[in-house]
Amino acid sequence: MDELFKDLDVYRTQEEMKHYFEHTQQMIHQNKEYIKLARLKKGRFKKFFEEFYPLYCFSQSSYCPRNSKLKLIIGSQGYDGLIIQPDGTEKRIEITSYKDGKLEFEDAQRVNSGNFALPRIQTEGSVEEYIEKVLENIQKKSKKDYSGASILFVVHTFHYFEAYGKSSAAFIRTLKKEMKNTDFRADEIYLLELNQPESESVKQNIHFIK
Repeated sequence: MDELFKDLDVYRTQEEMKHYFEHTQQMIHQNKEYIKLARLKKGRFKKFFEEFYPLYCFSQSSYCPRNSKLKLIIGSQGYDGLIIQPDGTEKRIEITSYKDGKLEFEDAQRVNSGNFALPRIQTEGSVEEYIEKVLENIQKKSKKDYSGASILFVVHTFHYFEAYGKSSAAFIRTLKKEMKNTDFRADEIYLLELNQPESESVKQNIHFIK
C-alpha cells in the first residue's frame, strides 16, 4: 500500500492529476486486497478517495486555470489542497463532506465478506435526514475561520437519488440556496456533486456558489 500512494502529495498539472487518478484506480481494481482496503477507506485510501478525488475533479473544471499545479496536503494544515496558478498565486482548498462513517464501514465489511450492502435509504432513515446532515455540515463550516482558503463542499447523491432512479436536482438547488444565504469566512465557496459511483462528468458537477 505504501508503494501505491508513495507520491500521493506531489504537485501535478491537470493532465497529471487525471493520469494519476486513472492509473491508481486501475491498480486498485487489479488487486483484490486493494479493493477490500479501498472499500474500508483504510489509511491513504481514505485520503485518495475523500480528498484527492475531489481535488482532481476541481482540477478538471473551468474554475481551475489551465497550466495550474495542484497538490494534496498530508497532515493538519487547516486546508486539504494547494493550487499554484499560472501567475504564481496560491489558492488553498478545504475539502469537506458529510459522510456516515460508521454506516459506510459496516457496508464495506458486509461487501468484503461476500454479502450485499444494505439499501442506503432504509439504513440512513430517509433522504430528508441526509439533507439535514449535509445542511448541518454547512453551518458547522460557516462557524470556522477559513480566511485565505476556499471551501469545496462535496455531496454524494448517488446512493440517495440516482441509484433509485430519482433526480437530485431539487436537493442541489436547496444546497446552493442555503450556501448563498450563509456567511462564510472563506475566499470562495464551491459545491461538487458526485452523482455516479465514479463520476465522469466532473466539469458539469462543480458549482461556484460565491
